[in-house]
Amino acid sequence: MLRSTVLIIIGFIHAAGSQTPVLLSNATFVDANGALKLTCTHSTGTVVKWFRKPVSGSQFDNVLSASSAGSPCLFDRSPLPDMFAGCDCAGSTFTCTLKSVSRNNDGDKWQCTVNTIPTSYSQELTIAVAVPVVSVTLTPDLPVIYVLQNVPISFIKCVSSEGRPTPIITWYMDKVTPSDYTDDENITERSIGNVEGDRTTSTLTTTPSQEQHGAIIYCKVSNGYGSIISVRKPRIDVLVAPSIPKVLYKNVIVDTITVIQNSSVSLECTSSGNPTPNISWKLTNGSVINNGAIELKFMQSVNAVTLTCTATSDMQPTSGSTTKYNNATTLLVNILYPPTTPTCAIENNGITSNYIRAIKNTSITINCTSNSHPPPMNYMWTLPGGPKQHGQLFTIPNVLSSGTYKLDVINVMNATSSPQVVIGNANVIFSLDMLFAVAVRPIANTTVLQNRTLSVECPYTEGNPPKTNFMWKQVQTSRVVGVEQNLTFQNMQITDEGFYKCRVNNTMEPSGCCAQTPYDETMFYVDVQYPSSIQRFFVDGFENARIITINQSQTVILICEAYSDPIANMFLINNTRNGRDLLTETHNNTISASLENVRCEFDKGIYQCQGNNIHNAAQQVREIEIIIRCAPRASPFMPPVPKVWTKTNSSVILTYTIVAYPPPRALSAFVWRKQVKNEWLMVNANTRINIQISQDRLQTNLSIVQVQKDDFATYTVNVDNDIGSTEQTFVIEAKEEPAIPEHFGIPDNTITDSSVIVEWKPGFNGGDDQWFVIGYKQHTGERWTYRTILEHIERISIEELVAGTSYQFKMYAENSIGKSAETNVITVTTRAKSGNQASGSKYDDLFNGQINVSATNTSSEYEAYRVDSQYRNQYETSAETSFHEYSALTHGGTQQHNVMNRASDVADNDCAKEENSYVNLVLSNTET
Repeated sequence: MLRSTVLIIIGFIHAAGSQTPVLLSNATFVDANGALKLTCTHSTGTVVKWFRKPVSGSQFDNVLSASSAGSPCLFDRSPLPDMFAGCDCAGSTFTCTLKSVSRNNDGDKWQCTVNTIPTSYSQELTIAVAVPVVSVTLTPDLPVIYVLQNVPISFIKCVSSEGRPTPIITWYMDKVTPSDYTDDENITERSIGNVEGDRTTSTLTTTPSQEQHGAIIYCKVSNGYGSIISVRKPRIDVLVAPSIPKVLYKNVIVDTITVIQNSSVSLECTSSGNPTPNISWKLTNGSVINNGAIELKFMQSVNAVTLTCTATSDMQPTSGSTTKYNNATTLLVNILYPPTTPTCAIENNGITSNYIRAIKNTSITINCTSNSHPPPMNYMWTLPGGPKQHGQLFTIPNVLSSGTYKLDVINVMNATSSPQVVIGNANVIFSLDMLFAVAVRPIANTTVLQNRTLSVECPYTEGNPPKTNFMWKQVQTSRVVGVEQNLTFQNMQITDEGFYKCRVNNTMEPSGCCAQTPYDETMFYVDVQYPSSIQRFFVDGFENARIITINQSQTVILICEAYSDPIANMFLINNTRNGRDLLTETHNNTISASLENVRCEFDKGIYQCQGNNIHNAAQQVREIEIIIRCAPRASPFMPPVPKVWTKTNSSVILTYTIVAYPPPRALSAFVWRKQVKNEWLMVNANTRINIQISQDRLQTNLSIVQVQKDDFATYTVNVDNDIGSTEQTFVIEAKEEPAIPEHFGIPDNTITDSSVIVEWKPGFNGGDDQWFVIGYKQHTGERWTYRTILEHIERISIEELVAGTSYQFKMYAENSIGKSAETNVITVTTRAKSGNQASGSKYDDLFNGQINVSATNTSSEYEAYRVDSQYRNQYETSAETSFHEYSALTHGGTQQHNVMNRASDVADNDCAKEENSYVNLVLSNTET
C-alpha cells in the first residue's frame, strides 16, 4: 500500500562551494510510449526537487519534491503525479521513472535541485523521443537515367523520411547481379549529405564512364531501427558521342580511291556511339545522302573530289538540353577523264567559234589547251594539204589564204578500280577568213550662223566586211552628234562650234580575240557665229550687286564680260548725268575701267556696259548704279550764282543745289542767313521772302518778291548731313536803269552872258556806276548838244553860250543797264553882253574846288569788266564757261585810257581846253 507522506523540509545544508547535482537518463532516446528513468545525484544533498518545462511552456515548474531523510522516501505529494510510474531515493541518489513518454513530450526539459545554500541546479536534460525511419525516395523517379560520358552529374538524390536519430543514407551500384546485393559496390563516397530537421538528403556526385553503362543505382537508409532500400532503382544509360567514321571500299578501309569518269563506285561509312549514330554523305555539289552505304557515278571533269561522311547523334541527358554531337571523315576521289574539247586563244583572247577570221597580212598564233586527268600527252595539228605539226602553239606567219585546220588531243587513263587502260581523245576543226578596214576622205572647214542649218556628208571607201559605221563627234566635248553618213544640225547654237570628226569603221571580228573596229577619221572646223551678249557687268568686290555704295575718294574697278563671236566692240560709259561719257572701249569680250578717287559730284550715278558685233540688231546694255557717300558740296552742274543783280520791286531767287549722300536728314539742315551791318541774322520767311527745299533735299531756294533796297545784301546758306557741311555766300546787287536825277536846276546867280551852272542830285544808281547826260539847245534851235558827266559830279558849267539868248536844258542818268527818264526841260536866258570882263571866268575853278579832284580824273570814262564763271573743270558746258561784260563808269586813276568819242555835236570851248575836265569823251579800260 502506497503511503501518503507529507514532506516537511526542516533545514538546508549550507555547503558553499559544493558540487552541482547531476541529472541523467537511462537512454539518449526513448521510444514512443516507452518509460524513461531519470536519476538526480549529489554528494551531500538529501532533498531533491524535480522541475519540468513542457516543450510548449516558457518556464520550469516544480512537479515533485523528495527527501531521503527517512525510510522510505518522503514526497511532497501523494499520490505521485500521473506522469511518474514511480520514484525512489537512497542517500543522495534520487530516481523517477516517466511511465509513458509520447511524441508530444519530445523536447520537454527536466532539471533537479538539492537543498544547498545557495540552491544548486542540475544541468537541463531534454527528452528525445526516438522516430524510426520508414522510407527513402530516390529522384528522378525514372527507370532509366541518361547521362553523358565523362560529364559530371549531381542531380540524382535520395531523401529519407523523418527519423531520430538522424537517418544515414548509403549509395550502391549494381553492375552485374540485380537480385544479389552482396556484390554491389558502395559508392557513398561519391555523395554529399545534408540534414534538415529530422530528414537527410544525399546527392550523388559522379562522372559517368562508359564502363558504368547499364549499371543499377539505388540507396539505403537507416537510423538504428533497421535499413530501408529505395524502391526506385534506375538503370544508368551512358550516352557516348559518335566515333570517327570509317569509309569502306570493297570491305577495305580507305581514305583515297581512283575512278574513271562516268564509272560507278559502292562505298560504306560506319561509326559507333550511344545512341547509334546517323550516317550521312555530303557530295561535291552540296547535296546530302542520309545513308551509310551509297553508290556514286562520278561525271565531273575534275582531277579529284572530296566526299564527307558524317556521324551524328542527338543526345538527350535526363538533366540538361539535347546536344547534337557529330564526327566526320573525308574521302579523296581521284577522277580520271579524257581530254575536253580544246579551248583556243589568239594573243590570250579566246576563240568562240570554229570559224577563224584574221586580218590580211597579219601573223596569228593559236594557243590551245585541253583539260584531262591525267594531262594530255600529245597535241597534233593537221594543216591544209595534210602536213602535221605538234604542240599546243600553232602559228600562221602571214595570213594569205583560207583553209581547214584540225587539232587532236590525246591522254591515257589507268584507274586502280579497273585493270584496263583507256585512251582519251578530243579534236576541233577551224576555218580561216581575211578582213580589211574602211577608209575616209577629207571634209573642208565650214562656217554657219547661229540658228541656221548645217549639213555635211562624210565620204568613204568600203572595207570588208562591207557594213560601215559612221560616227560624228564634237572634238572638245567628245560628244557623239551623229551616226549616219550625213550630219545635219538644225538651229546651230554656240555650243555647237568647234572641231568635228567624221569617223568610219567596219567591225572586224578576228577569231580568238575581241572584235576590232579599226577606224579612219577626218577632222574639220565649224565656226558658229552669234550676236554679242553681255554676261556679267560688276564692280570688283561687289560681283552680285547692281547698286553699290562706297565712300568718297575710293577707287572703283568696273568689269564687263561678254560672249560674242566675232569678238565684240565693247564700251564702258559714264551715264551719271545722261552725258554718255565714254570711259573706255575695246575690241574684246572683256573690258574694264578704273575710277580712281571717285567724287560724288562727278562719279555718282549710272554706268553702262555696251557691246555688240555685226550680228546684233540692237546694242546690248547692262547698268550699275554707284552711290558715293560725301559731305554736302555745291553741284558743279548747277553751280550757285554768287552775285545776282536785280531791280527794285522785282523778284529774285537765290538757288543752291548740292551734291550729298546721304541727303540732309531734315529741313533744319538748311539755314539761310543775311549780313546786316556786319552781323549775320537768320532769314525768316514772310510775305515777300520764301525759303524752299526740294523733296530730295538737294536744293534750296531763297526767293524775294518786290525787292527793296534793304534786300540788296550778302547772304549765306549752310547745309549739313551725317558726314559734313558746306556753306555758300550770295550777294544781291541792284542792276537796273538809274533813277532820274533829282533837284535838277540852274541857279539864277550862275547865269552869265556866256555860261550857266547846272545843278542836280543823283538818284539811285540801279546797282551800277552811273553817269549823267546833260542836253541843251537854243530855244529856237532844233539840235541838242549833250555832255556826259561822272557820277560823283553834281554841278557843271555850260560855256560858250550866246549872250542874251534863250536856252533849254534837260538831263538824265545812265548806267550799263540803260538810262533813266529825262528831267523836265528848263528854259533860261543868258545875260546881255556888257563892257569888258577880266580874262577867265570866275567859275573856272568852281567844279574843281567843289569836288576836289584832279582835272585829269574828271573825264568821262568806262571800265569793261570780264566776269568769269566761279567753277572750271572738265565737265563745264559752253554756257557755264561764258562770261558777261559789264560797262562801269569809273575814275581813271593811273590807268591808261582809250579815247572813245561819245558826245554828239559838241563844240570845243576855252574852258575845255584849259582844264581838260569836261571833255565829252568815254575812256575804256579792259582788264584781263
